[in-house]
Amino acid sequence: MDEVDEAIVELLEDDGRLTHREIARQVGLSRSAAAARVARLLASGQVVIRGAVHPAVLGRPVLAHVSVVVHGPAAPVAAELALRDDVPFLSLTSGQHGLVAEIRSASPRDVDRAVSELRAQPGVSGVDTLTYVEVMRDVIGPVGEVSTELDDTDWALLLALQEDGRASYVDLAGKVGLSAAGARRRVVRLIETKVIRVGAVVRHSGQDRQSAMGFGIRLAGEHHEVVGALTRMPSVIFVARTLGRFDVLVTVRAFSAAQLVDVLDSVRALPGVRGLESWAHLDVVKESYAAGFSVGSVVQQRFPSR
Repeated sequence: MDEVDEAIVELLEDDGRLTHREIARQVGLSRSAAAARVARLLASGQVVIRGAVHPAVLGRPVLAHVSVVVHGPAAPVAAELALRDDVPFLSLTSGQHGLVAEIRSASPRDVDRAVSELRAQPGVSGVDTLTYVEVMRDVIGPVGEVSTELDDTDWALLLALQEDGRASYVDLAGKVGLSAAGARRRVVRLIETKVIRVGAVVRHSGQDRQSAMGFGIRLAGEHHEVVGALTRMPSVIFVARTLGRFDVLVTVRAFSAAQLVDVLDSVRALPGVRGLESWAHLDVVKESYAAGFSVGSVVQQRFPSR
């Protein structure tokens, strides 16, 4: 990707349904040139547009971050963990831990069970767990409180957007039995109420210029100023308050090692930051926030007696 592609990806991360005309206006291209760029990025498979449904809507409101210490190769361990429906994100990393993963479950007891099962995996020496208190920023999925009533048509739209976040309203309408205008109204409502977020997911090949780094922060005192500063940093794509060995968990994206150094030093300079531990995401094995989601599976989770 060149700099124009990177600018387009950033726009699509913010709004995956942004029109070609609006993309063209913001990056200084003609509409046809912008459309061609978007088509090429999507055709490459490096960028996909997905609808990510709020985990609470899916009946999985409890989130945890696990860092796994392995003995022997990490890749076979990652391959086994990637099969789990409650693991939407999994990455091979540098540092003390061979891989990190996110768990999304219905209850703390389910997280505890999942962590126990991870510890029992062949090749796993130990698991360090962080429980999420609150996700403050996420370029992939919706954050914050969510409360809404959904009918079968809403669920069908969510499923369709999960498969193709840029599907036209005409195509969406045909799948759910609405007019294009009716589909548009529903989609807008689902996005505005934070039931779903539609955005770009970048699949790192190891050959692109973009790198991702995670780090945990230990604080002295209140979290508000530090978290506020982190969420305003353009390179920061994920911020969560956590309980465990870190008070804040962060993911940053950069296009050079120098940029990563600048970001880390900027964070270390924030008043209230007392410690920072970082790791590089070397290979994202799984990033599928649709894991386990189908209309039938969600109904079963919400109404287990059926």
